Amino acid sequence: MWALMHFIDNKNSLLETMKWNLIFLAWVIGICTLGLPQAHYVSRWSVLCSFILLGIALLIGYAKQYFLQLKNSQILIHILIALAAFFVAISFADHQLQQRLSLRQTQVHQAEVVVYVDRMSVLNKDNKQQILQVWDASHQQMVHWFARIPAKQPELQLGQYYRVTGQVRPAHGYAIKGGFDQEKWFLQQNLMASFQVKQFELLNKSQALTQSSTSFVQRHRGFLQASRLWIEQKRLNCRNWLMQSPLRHRGLLLALLTGDESLLDDITQQQFQNLGIQHLLAISGPHVLVFAMLLCLVLHHLIARFCPELYLRMPKQLLLSLPFLIGIWVYCGFVGFEIPALRTLLMSSLIVLAMWCQRRLSVFTTLLASAALMLLFDPFSMLSVGFWLSYGACFILLRVYQTVQQQPQQVLLGHFQQCRYYLRLLFESQGKIFIALLPLVMLFFQQLSWLAPLANIIAIPLIGVVIVPLNILATCVWLLSPSLALPLYHVADAAISILLVSLGTLQSAIPVEVQQLHFTSLQIAVLTLVIVMLFLPKGTVPKVWLVLGCLPVVLPVHETQPFEFNVLDVGQGQAVHIRDQNKQILIDTGGTRDEQKFSLADRVLLPYFSSRGISSLDQVILSHLDQDHSGAFPRLNEKMPVKQLFGSQRPQGNLPSFDYCHAGQRWVSKNIEMQVLSPQEDDLANAEYQQNELSCVIYLSYKHQQAKTHFLIMGDAGTQTEQFLLQKYPDLAVDVLVLGHHGSRFSSSPEFLQRLKPKIAIASAGLHNRYGHPSREVQQRLQQAQIPLLNTAEQGSLYFTVTDEGSLNYAAARNARLWLHP
Repeated sequence: MWALMHFIDNKNSLLETMKWNLIFLAWVIGICTLGLPQAHYVSRWSVLCSFILLGIALLIGYAKQYFLQLKNSQILIHILIALAAFFVAISFADHQLQQRLSLRQTQVHQAEVVVYVDRMSVLNKDNKQQILQVWDASHQQMVHWFARIPAKQPELQLGQYYRVTGQVRPAHGYAIKGGFDQEKWFLQQNLMASFQVKQFELLNKSQALTQSSTSFVQRHRGFLQASRLWIEQKRLNCRNWLMQSPLRHRGLLLALLTGDESLLDDITQQQFQNLGIQHLLAISGPHVLVFAMLLCLVLHHLIARFCPELYLRMPKQLLLSLPFLIGIWVYCGFVGFEIPALRTLLMSSLIVLAMWCQRRLSVFTTLLASAALMLLFDPFSMLSVGFWLSYGACFILLRVYQTVQQQPQQVLLGHFQQCRYYLRLLFESQGKIFIALLPLVMLFFQQLSWLAPLANIIAIPLIGVVIVPLNILATCVWLLSPSLALPLYHVADAAISILLVSLGTLQSAIPVEVQQLHFTSLQIAVLTLVIVMLFLPKGTVPKVWLVLGCLPVVLPVHETQPFEFNVLDVGQGQAVHIRDQNKQILIDTGGTRDEQKFSLADRVLLPYFSSRGISSLDQVILSHLDQDHSGAFPRLNEKMPVKQLFGSQRPQGNLPSFDYCHAGQRWVSKNIEMQVLSPQEDDLANAEYQQNELSCVIYLSYKHQQAKTHFLIMGDAGTQTEQFLLQKYPDLAVDVLVLGHHGSRFSSSPEFLQRLKPKIAIASAGLHNRYGHPSREVQQRLQQAQIPLLNTAEQGSLYFTVTDEGSLNYAAARNARLWLHP
């Protein structure tokens, strides 16, 4: 009987755990639909769907209790409740998104606003970056703006009000697959605009009150605001003190202490990135736990010394659990409530709550519950890479720990055997973590350092066991007496020197460069499935399945469409990617004013090609050598193999096979025919002096079952070249026209547009560019000719495909997420 009751209790406990796991998982998945247009439509009916599902669950429960015996009814009820949670999460996430989107600035304009400073700045070479609380008079609400303050301007003081004038710009990045999504980052950080500060004036509270509102000023009063401001002030004081200190590695000490990389030099950052250990610069759970454990250790010794009878009234674990949580909360505030620190706080709170309630929580349930809670408090956390890396790494670490615990215990007699055992354990765990995190690294970073496991073996013990505890202890002493803290900082500084020398020796001994990864989302998903199967208990999955699962990862990428014509969003510039089966062609590369400062190749083009699984280019054509058409090529050529290069001028540097492009050249592949219409070969000698008019004009024809679809790419050619084309090619058929010179008024003449009559015209331009492209005149000409205009500044990257019947279809990158909509 007792055995039967024990079985029933275990079964009920298992069902209860499964129910909560399903609910938490459904909530997390529902929140992850944030920003999807489909989820926005579903959200209108999601609350109704939730009530219907809950009603069905109640009916099944009622029927089961009184007159029906339904098999597995309890599991069915749990699934229905989880589905209801999923639909509620969709509605909640969409509601939060719409609220935040409604507060965004959408136009560039000059503004004078009242701001409150509650966060310290981030120091850069050119300017100071600071998040400011702004009274938005248009919405009558407090919002956050991302301010850039000239380096020569004085620091904005914490806890002060200012009247600030400057230029407000909406968040607008490159809408391209694989590239950094600036709008998403602004949204996740709750930033409604970018603000270029020109001048500011200090205000007292009464002045701020008269120039803003009572609610704006009153929200900065109270204990929580005062404590947060006190912590922020201590962070700033600590940074300023470290800046003035004689410590050699002050930047790394500050980064490991608070996550602030303001003092970190470029060489150290690059070294950590090349070794694949840049994650160690971020504040993680162990940092927070070290401080909380140090606090509890001090309290334990004080209680044991002065009040030992407290341990007779209450178990030590329960007595120290609340100070433990307070320590975690304080350190979370000290590091700016970063996501990994918040995860540690939530997980620790759940564990302490379960301990006080005398309930057992599985590791998986604790992890899921903390993720669900974090997304309940801030659904925009799921937009952060840190959220996925933090929870992914935590789950993997716990899984590795469980596998170690499941291994048969070994009797270790001597110190040598113990050392050998723990070293083997360290190597095995790092290898498993490296493999398990590989899909996340491929998805978010698209590059891999093969030295990462070895570098982690060196860095993690030194940083986690020596440097971070010393750093935290020194800071605690610094709060009392900076002079007494300096020797401790010197010891931590010496440990960092040992770390950097060890890492440098590793790089010298094994000179392996960071490898760029080229995998599609489908390949990464398949690899994830293979890794999950690999970590299952032995014998669960046949080894043949693992081999078959790896085939999609190593085999060439299979594309559903034989042909693509993609006008990429590269800001004020031009880059057109053409794919014919497995042949990859790039016409122009775009480029920024200062490629050393912001590399378009590294930030936009290479991530795009990596996400498409493209590792090399068969052909690159540079229409001319203007910076906005060719500036990114040197870096692209350095990082990516290019078989053939064509251009109206010869670029400098180490080039692949090069030839000048001129009228009469023609290339034919499986589905496309591509030819150069201009310039004439005799005119190439003047290309340096007439770069725009002597741009390479490319005419592309795609052959399908019905006929051909034609694309014309004009480069920066103007009306002179247009007249030449009309005279030499009077029967030129064009379906898609990439406007000359980004839609300048000196190109796209009325006669040219009327004669060609394309189905679609495209302007490749940057938002609010200083040239006004595409010009009003060109827009009027297109409107009069009834030719639709697409602008990469408004639609983002444009991906064209052609069906077998000849139907021309396109997808705009800014339609993929609600926050990207113009």
